[in-house]
Amino acid sequence: MSTRQRAAATKTKTARASKDVTVQWRETTFTLPTAEDFPLEALEAEEEGRHLAALRVILGAEQYKAWRALARTAADAEEFSAVVMQELGAGNR
Repeated sequence: MSTRQRAAATKTKTARASKDVTVQWRETTFTLPTAEDFPLEALEAEEEGRHLAALRVILGAEQYKAWRALARTAADAEEFSAVVMQELGAGNR
């Protein structure tokens, strides 16, 4: 059950964190929205299996260009994804 669902069930209010998430990868800092604030376009791309398209939307054009200059392989994309998921609190810690 999500925090929001739990709050609805108990009729309490939750403070919605709308802070951006900062990720450090290969000595470069990337700023992403929280998972709740991901654009629907990114979610649709992910649903269609277009993972890099989703990442492009989430990072924005300039940050994606910077990331793409650092990421050369599928393993690089997996590594970056693991770092992002850990920062978002969705990965294994």
